[in-house]
Amino acid sequence: MRPRLLIAPAILFVTLFTSEQDWQHCQSDGAGSFQQVKDSVHNVTTIHGYSGLDEKSFSRFGDMASVAVLQSLNDDEMTAPQTLKDVLLIIRFAFACPSRCVVVPADRKPRITLLLLKGLHNHTRGPSQLAVDDTTKFVLRQAQGTD
Repeated sequence: MRPRLLIAPAILFVTLFTSEQDWQHCQSDGAGSFQQVKDSVHNVTTIHGYSGLDEKSFSRFGDMASVAVLQSLNDDEMTAPQTLKDVLLIIRFAFACPSRCVVVPADRKPRITLLLLKGLHNHTRGPSQLAVDDTTKFVLRQAQGTD
């Protein structure tokens, strides 16, 4: 079994810096629960399509959407071409409007997301790597001014 190279740094980061948040059971302002976001990740990466409910769920959780991706998929799944496209789409939804849509202010900053994208960049080549880089630029641009 191949080690989960992308997940270890992100999980360590989550453990160290978000331990005060009860993100496993997050339920505020109608945003839904973390489990619902994980379910949406599973749906999107299984059927390779999404609903408006999935999009709304990701947009309200921001950085925590990347935690849901990390908890739902292993490295091989994340870097498979079609699933990678799905993961990048999830990240774009999560940061489509961080200052207005993301409910928890701390999740407007792409801390885990940038770690995930760096890992994906390091494990992809060619057009896939360019897609990861484009998504990274998008996230950084969107996160500006969310201080």
